Amino acid sequence: MKKRASVVAGIALALTTGTLALAPGASAGARVGDCNTWKSNSAPWTGSAYCSGMAWSDKFRVKVTCVDPRGSQWITYGPWKKNAQTSTAKCSDNPNVGVLKVGFAFDH
Repeated sequence: MKKRASVVAGIALALTTGTLALAPGASAGARVGDCNTWKSNSAPWTGSAYCSGMAWSDKFRVKVTCVDPRGSQWITYGPWKKNAQTSTAKCSDNPNVGVLKVGFAFDH
């Protein structure tokens, strides 16, 4: 009976250790941080993102969807930034090109 109890205890310990080893990997894909986005009030049109509360190794950048007078759209990205910094991207020097949408992308 003692042998069976120790085998069960060993299996339980192995399962617990395996679960603990997997826990950090499971949470690594979760989005961390608080980000705000905005666009400029005048030409040249830009989009910006500010993120805080991120892990020291995480990076982010602004993702701006631009649109021209004909309705053509494209995406431009700002530089990668770390916690509590601002990433900005410009659509064009043309005042007729605007910002359709501002978002952000993470790199964990």
